[in-house]
Amino acid sequence: MEIISGVFGDPEALRDYRAERLGDVLVERIVWGELSAPRRLRQIVVADAGFIWYRFWLSGHDQIVERYFDRLGRAIGDQIDVCMPLTCNEHGCSTVDLVLDIWISPEGQVTVHNEEAFEQSVAEGMLNTLQIERAEKQVRALTGAIARHRFPPPLVRNWRPDLARIAPLQERT
Repeated sequence: MEIISGVFGDPEALRDYRAERLGDVLVERIVWGELSAPRRLRQIVVADAGFIWYRFWLSGHDQIVERYFDRLGRAIGDQIDVCMPLTCNEHGCSTVDLVLDIWISPEGQVTVHNEEAFEQSVAEGMLNTLQIERAEKQVRALTGAIARHRFPPPLVRNWRPDLARIAPLQERT
């Protein structure tokens, strides 16, 4: 599956979308409008009316990090998509998702998700040898860097929503 900047799955439910480049990082922000049902990752609600998502395309790390916040600006968690190297140009960024995800809770607990789906993709030949090796290497490198507080970078770790700017967008939901 390809991950593409500006694409978040349910375009009718997006209340607001913004994108800005900060050096070599593309930062996307969305504010969710009304959804037919809250979106969950595992059992955690990560999208509902007024929830705020940021997606950081980290060219220097060839990595994507998504940060999720509820409508009050409280951190829900970070998801790191294990992926192939990023392709970025003046129109945006894209990459190939390698199925595995790393979740970081607000308390700092790290969990690798989708391992069964990854193994099934390997067994069914949906991932080639290069992709399999990249995924396994990335999980080891990223979880090690997270444990040493070297990833995500400070720009991402310290990012918080500016509710004064976002509140008018949330009120429209």
